[in-house]
Amino acid sequence: MKKICLVDFDMSVTGGVEQVAASLANAFCSCCEVYVFEINHGGGCAYELDDRVGFIEGAKGNTRLREMISATFGSFIRFVKEKKIDVVLMMGNYPALIVSFTRFFTKARYVYCDHGALMNQWAQKDITAIRYWDAFAAHRIIVLTEKTRQDYIKKFRVNPQKIQCIYNWVDPEIAGCRRSYRKDSRKILSVGRFGKEKGYDMLVEMAHRVLPQYPGWEWDVYGTGETFGEIQAQVKEYRLEGQLHLKGNVKNAYRLYSEYAFLVLPSYREGLPIVLLEALALGIPMISFDIETGPNEIIQDGKNGYLIPPYDLDGMCGRIEELICNPELRCALSAGTAEGTAKFEKTEIFSQWMALIDSIA
Repeated sequence: MKKICLVDFDMSVTGGVEQVAASLANAFCSCCEVYVFEINHGGGCAYELDDRVGFIEGAKGNTRLREMISATFGSFIRFVKEKKIDVVLMMGNYPALIVSFTRFFTKARYVYCDHGALMNQWAQKDITAIRYWDAFAAHRIIVLTEKTRQDYIKKFRVNPQKIQCIYNWVDPEIAGCRRSYRKDSRKILSVGRFGKEKGYDMLVEMAHRVLPQYPGWEWDVYGTGETFGEIQAQVKEYRLEGQLHLKGNVKNAYRLYSEYAFLVLPSYREGLPIVLLEALALGIPMISFDIETGPNEIIQDGKNGYLIPPYDLDGMCGRIEELICNPELRCALSAGTAEGTAKFEKTEIFSQWMALIDSIA
């Protein structure tokens, strides 16, 4: 039986990386011995882990990168050796940086999983340098889109055999929650962690332009994070509290999607947005900026939603109003979501992961 360890920064975060880590861990434990190693402990685990998954709680109080590397180095080497780990999956840039140094002192194979996109942050030299090191140190690299794979090969001169694109999957439990589309809904949905890259500043601006013209409509935003207070203040400044609602964290928010008319993703950058995969599986029309990577792998423009030129607020507002005013169009886009789900099915994607594990361990 293969032994796998997934390394995450903080499993208490309700983010896409943590959701994927938990989903992978739960799937692997059906045929492997699985552990989740947390670097920084911020609280309980935000996503439910199977009882068979061993959870190693992270240290508290280390906030500097050097301190976290130092605090993790010896303990992680001992852990990998004691448990005889075959494969280490490093979930994201910083977890990979923190534990990658240990790979020279163990027999395990290290896989760097980049949940973002190289070119989205290319100008941020510190992030780019971290990605370069992570890619160099790892035995294999997994990215979320073919575009990012080609960027790694071109920019970092990565051996094409070393890097592979594997999509995130849509959990069958989520697909099983699909309901008949509610043509009468007058609610807009956005879901995601509150961070600078998520574009909630633009979301409030769009809501300010659109919602007052349609007093019967509301816009609910689920999630929390470092920019929550800033966005909350912006909502109050525009006096949108009656229509734009910041709902905070809700466990398994996908169970609420069927209440909504359509979903808006205003992000500045994404890897492969889980929220769009969930909306696709649940039949909810989608609107997103056509950013560097992610949305254009999921949204078929004009068939199941709309892709807007990056940061074109006028274009985004125009499409939002179009969907508000045209329930028949919303129904047609909802019906169009059925065509794009096959490539994100769990069975196929999990088989790709197991093929990877078998090839390196």
